[in-house]
Order: sequence, then C-alpha cells, then structure tokens
Amino acid sequence: MKFSWKICFSTILLSLIIFSIGGYVLISALFQSTYDREILNAGEENRMLQYSFVAYWNTSVQGTELSEENIRRTAENMVSGMTDSALKIRILGPDRKVLYDNTRTGKGFAGEAEETLLENVTGTSRSHMLQMTEEGYEVWTASMVCLENGENLYLESVRDITEVFADRESQYGIYRQWMLGLLAAQSVFCYLMAVWLLRPLRRLSRSAKRIAGGNLSARARVESGDEIGDLAADFNHMADNLERQFQELEDAARRQEDFIGSFAHELKTPLTSMIGYADMLRTHQVTQEEQFQAANYIFKEGKRLEALSFKLLDLMVVKNQELELRPVKIRWMAEDIRGMLQPSLKKAGIVLKVVMEDEQLLLEPDLMKTVLLNLLDNGRKAIDGEGTLYLLGRKEEEGFALYVRDTGKGIPKEELSRITEAFYMVDKSRSRQQGGAGLGLAICAEIVKRHEGTMKFRSIPGKGTMVRIFLPKGGLV
Repeated sequence: MKFSWKICFSTILLSLIIFSIGGYVLISALFQSTYDREILNAGEENRMLQYSFVAYWNTSVQGTELSEENIRRTAENMVSGMTDSALKIRILGPDRKVLYDNTRTGKGFAGEAEETLLENVTGTSRSHMLQMTEEGYEVWTASMVCLENGENLYLESVRDITEVFADRESQYGIYRQWMLGLLAAQSVFCYLMAVWLLRPLRRLSRSAKRIAGGNLSARARVESGDEIGDLAADFNHMADNLERQFQELEDAARRQEDFIGSFAHELKTPLTSMIGYADMLRTHQVTQEEQFQAANYIFKEGKRLEALSFKLLDLMVVKNQELELRPVKIRWMAEDIRGMLQPSLKKAGIVLKVVMEDEQLLLEPDLMKTVLLNLLDNGRKAIDGEGTLYLLGRKEEEGFALYVRDTGKGIPKEELSRITEAFYMVDKSRSRQQGGAGLGLAICAEIVKRHEGTMKFRSIPGKGTMVRIFLPKGGLV
C-alpha cells in the first residue's frame, strides 16, 4: 500500500474514532440533560397532583371515612377538573392495594418493581422509575398523600417521555449522516494533501533511481526547511559523498592501471635493449670497442633497474613501516641539506637560499630529509642553466610550513593533480635522461601523509614551481 493511502486511511480512522466518541458523548450529554429535566418535570407534576388530590378530598368527601369508592370519586373529579385529558395516575391504599387506575394498562408495575418504586416514598420524599412499554418510554413517579384524618395514600403519576428517546435516535441518525458526508469529504481532502505533502519524497525517489541507474550527478530539490527538506539535504550530501568516493575509486583504478602499465614499460624498454645487446655479444663477433659499448649499456640499464627496484621498495616500506618520530631542529636539518647539495648545485650554476625559523618538530628525520632532497633535486632538474632554489620554513597559526621553490620551467596546470602518482612524469624523455623513474614525488607524498601533513603544488609555466608542506600543530614540540 502506498504511503499516501496509509496517511489517508490513518487520518480517516483517527477522525472516525474521535468524532464517533465525541458525537456519542455530546448526544448522550444532551439526552441526559433533557432526561433529567423530564424527571424534574415529572416530580413537579406529581407534587401538583398530590396537592390537588388533597384539595379535592377536602372539598368532596371531607369527614367521610376512607373507602375505595370515595377515593375513586375524588380521583375522577380531580382528573376531570384537570385540563390535561391525557393525565395518568394511580391511587394505592396504605396496604399498597390499587384503588384507582386510569393508566389504561391495568397493571402498572408488578412484583419487585412495584416494591422498588414505593419503598423510598415517605411523607416528604418521592421516587421515580423508568418503564419501557410497547408504545415507548414512561416515567412513573410515586409520592405519599397525607389526608387530614391521618390516613396515608400512595399516588403514582405517569409521564410519557418517548419523544426524548426518539429525539436521541434522530440525533444519532442525523449525526451519522453528517459524519459519513464529512468523512467522504475528508477522504478526498486527505488524499490530495498526502499527495501534495509527499511530492518531495517522490522526487527524492526519482533522484535515487537516477543515481542507481548511473547518473551520479542527480540531486533532489530542497524546497522546505522541515524534516522532508532535511532528508533531501542529507540525501544530496550522501550523493555528493558517493560521487566523490566513486570518483576516487575510478581514480584509484586508473592509477593502478597506469602503475602497472608504466611499470611494465619501465621494465620492457631497458630489458629489450639489454637482451638485444646480450644476444649480439653471444652470437656475433664484435670488436673490443663494440663489446665495451654493449656491456656499458647493459650495466647502465641494469643499474637503472636496480634503482627502480630500490625506489619501489622505499615506497612499500614508507607505506607500511611504523614511524619513530623524535624532536628535530628543523634549521639544523636545512643546513645539513644545504651542505649535501651545495657542490652539485654550484657546479650547475644554481644558487640555494635557505631561510628557516628555529623550531623543533616531531619528525622521522631521515624520511623528511628524503622529502626535501627529492623536491630540491626535482627543482634542480627543472632549471635549465643558471637559477635559484629556495628552502623556506616558518611557523604558522595551525602548525609549521616548509616551502621549496625553484625558478625552472614550471609544470602545466593540467598536470599538477597527477604528479604524485607512481611512474607519472611530466616530461618522460627528459626524466629518463636524468635518471628518473617517476617515483620520487609519490614517495614524498606518502612520507608527508604518514606525518599527518599535506603537500600542495603551485606552478606557473616559464616561471617555476613552489611546493608547500604543512605539518599540523601536533608536529610542533
């Protein structure tokens, strides 16, 4: 069953229960009020008849002995003198024997009912009882008539209240008709309201189906600030994360494919040449000079493959080994790096400028030195002829930042996002000529990540590249 139908039926059922109980209580309260008023009127009517009987007795048979004939004649005179021709009364003697009865039932109450009606009657109090007949409902009211001669009689009067019960049934019928009509109108209104209120959920469902179908850019429209609006916003946030994670998975799969392809290529080219030269030495008569050139090429390519294997080993070690961080004076490390690079840089005509604040950081010194040496070496390779390298460090609000900058040829903007991928090289032929394999920046990125830091690149083609390594406050001692 659709949720809109559930809302509609639940609302109708709740309204039916509330209105049924409310209508029953209201009509019952009205009926009880009318019934109580009729009981009060019946009592007042009985009181009036009580006084009237005494008056007629005193004027008609005063001083006469109490007899059934006298009682009947007094009652007939009273009934005929009353304007209400439908007056119904009974007169009972002290022994509760019926002396006069014009109720036309000929029976009145019988047995225990008669006793119940009269047992609480005294000289000052009266009682009443409801009786259902074939024609409807009657209220019987009983009181005691005290005559001057000391005799006491019982007077019972009958008041027809069938109309009160008929009105109640009529009110129930009218209420049921109105309630059915209102429920029918409410059903239509509730259904339309449910359809309108659930529109955002239907749109959310369509967006979910589009995402399931492969359209990861599909989003739900947020139109309100209520719970459904919050749900749509949360759904969009979830979809953003899913799209980002899916993109990361695609990038990881692409990087893995590129890694395998690049690794195979890095092995294939030198191995093919080495096998060719080795086969030439094995199967042909060559001069001593040709033999030396072939062996020299095999040696150089073998050393390059050895360096490649060491780089791969370093990358795996960095990813899996536990780092032992210890306090290191970063200015001391920078000066040590300056001393290591100064001879080669001076020979190439490159100036290294070091400006480092004197701070103590928690580092794995050998690995962090590897990062800075790799970055400075990449900067050296990017400079054609003379140029300048900068190694800077300063304390910032959230931690400590290291900057490596060169005045080389720079990196195209579209290449910046991939330069830390394994085997990725911006200029492959130049990198291989300089002995690179595209693993240095991948190792640097992993080392910085293991220090819970970040490494970002900014480059302008023709002007140079700047690398920012940021270590959070946890790295400051």
